[in-house]
Amino acid sequence: MVNINTYEIIATELNTSNVTDGEVLPNLLKQTRRRINKISDNRAYNTIK
Repeated sequence: MVNINTYEIIATELNTSNVTDGEVLPNLLKQTRRRINKISDNRAYNTIK
């Protein structure tokens, strides 16, 4: 997870290729106490299950 204004990394998670962005989002959100105003993902890495 990256701050879109400063490009500061605020949360990370390493996972296997069969895990989607949506599946790791809850874990990323748990890593920060910051207010989240907007979430976007890179659909190129999403998988169809």
